[in-house]
Amino acid sequence: MKIKLIILAITATILSSCESHFDIYPETQVAESPALFKNEASLKTFTDGFYNNLDFNAIKDDKNSDNMEHITTPPAIRTSNYTMPTALGSGGWSWSELRNLNYFIQNVNLHTEDVALKNKNLAVAKFFRAWFYFKKVRAFGDVPWYSEPLKTSDEELLYKGRDPRTLVMDSVMQDLDFAIANLADVPSKNRVSKWTALALKSRIALFEGTFRKYHTEAKLPDAEKFIIAAKDAAKTLIDSKKYNLYNTGKAESDYATMFQLAASPTTEVILARSSSQNFIYYTPEFTSTSNGNYGATHSLISDYAKIDGSSYYKSNNGNIDQISYFDEFQNRDLRLKQSVVFPGYIRIGTSNIAVNDFAENRTGYQVTKRVGAPIEDQGSDNRDAILMRYAEVLLNYAEARAILGELNQADLDITVNALRSRAGITQKLSLPLQTDKLQLDRYKRTTDANVLEICRERRVELAFEGLRKDDLLRWNEGHLFRVEYMGIYIPAFNQLIDLDNDGKPDLYVIKSTDNAPANKVPGVQYFKLSAINALSNGENGRLMPYKNPKKSFESWEYLNPIPIEELTLNKNLKQNEGWEKIK
Repeated sequence: MKIKLIILAITATILSSCESHFDIYPETQVAESPALFKNEASLKTFTDGFYNNLDFNAIKDDKNSDNMEHITTPPAIRTSNYTMPTALGSGGWSWSELRNLNYFIQNVNLHTEDVALKNKNLAVAKFFRAWFYFKKVRAFGDVPWYSEPLKTSDEELLYKGRDPRTLVMDSVMQDLDFAIANLADVPSKNRVSKWTALALKSRIALFEGTFRKYHTEAKLPDAEKFIIAAKDAAKTLIDSKKYNLYNTGKAESDYATMFQLAASPTTEVILARSSSQNFIYYTPEFTSTSNGNYGATHSLISDYAKIDGSSYYKSNNGNIDQISYFDEFQNRDLRLKQSVVFPGYIRIGTSNIAVNDFAENRTGYQVTKRVGAPIEDQGSDNRDAILMRYAEVLLNYAEARAILGELNQADLDITVNALRSRAGITQKLSLPLQTDKLQLDRYKRTTDANVLEICRERRVELAFEGLRKDDLLRWNEGHLFRVEYMGIYIPAFNQLIDLDNDGKPDLYVIKSTDNAPANKVPGVQYFKLSAINALSNGENGRLMPYKNPKKSFESWEYLNPIPIEELTLNKNLKQNEGWEKIK
């Protein structure tokens, strides 16, 4: 770290401006001088650089959860085939972003004389520092807290050990509170505001509070304090009336349209990464045979309600394992058809009905949410990457209220029922909520129907937005990374299957040891299983994209390892427990 900081001390003070392909451009050149921190335009240029730390690829992180399964090689959290990070700064143990933030905070405090200008710019930096440290705590648990930029002569600080998670997260909350108090109150999806900070606080506080509540083995105090903080932050934003759900009255399309618009709607979107040029490689992740390979799981599909609001599981008396692909989509929550390929699906930018492409995924549930037209199949797109939206804040509030035992009908109506109404569901949820055996068997942390049903709604509404892995981590439900992930139901091998019930066969499934028939039917996909694929009942059943044995998820896997060279350089750092097993 010391070697790296020598380099950083020379270079980090000259921050790069926003990436050339993003819409926020610097207005002046940055030069290292006290005068820089007295000039509003120069301060803006400096803070513009912080926005480059917004990770637009985070919206893809559901691939590391039970919402998706890979065609052949699932991620390490699923297979437990971990590789230890070795090099300095690898594996997420990187601190250059923090030094830039602390350098700016220090110099604004020293040189910016206008109090309002000072606080406004400090608020931006502290917002990003809070987010930075939250991600570090989420990954590593205890981490060293630094509130000022380190010099190469600060050997005691450079080589100190990790500070307690409790100290770091209290500091994160303080940074967020400062940001809330001092950021502009004008909503903006591309610049942080008071409302962005409130939304982030609701997310971070809910993560931390529920992590402490459900991970009793960690013996972390004040879980309820954080859950209350999440509730209060969310309610403040809700009561502000600054945001609403995007809703034009078209229940069959509004949810999907929100993610297809080049400029996402500011009515609902609180924070987005925007660009006027191609910048996010997204569509090929789900449509390309070489770059796609992830499909949605039956576990997720089974959580969508019936259109009348009733449980899909209960409406089928719990017998959902052998329901055909076509029947699964009948009279369901309209978000389902706006998230994956369904019978009768016509892809945006085309005019022909299409079915799942089994060369691109092995579940039969091909993701369509935010997926663009075929022109994007081999490249990037310039649509907003939505990082935070009002729907999440509503769900944060509802979950916090449910956990605290405070959930009432008014809460349900402004949160879950509002989301379900947009999705075309005709019947409101009312207290007391009722859950089903599917939820009770799936989750281990609670049997509270209010909590489970709010979290079911969260899974459905936020599917494929990158939050599901964090939810499983904070809920202490790591075992769900290792259960069998299933796809659509296949009645038999070597049989013509009409997926969309249009009278024409679409699919023919072949064992990995067999060959396709000599006389193929035009328009039919001949899908040969690989050696790691299977059907759940042997000769029939649901597709299993990854049948290999899986180890039980262990408690040490909730945190990431520190790179080996960092431990070698700094003897005060100790590896997270359990990772010594990985060679």
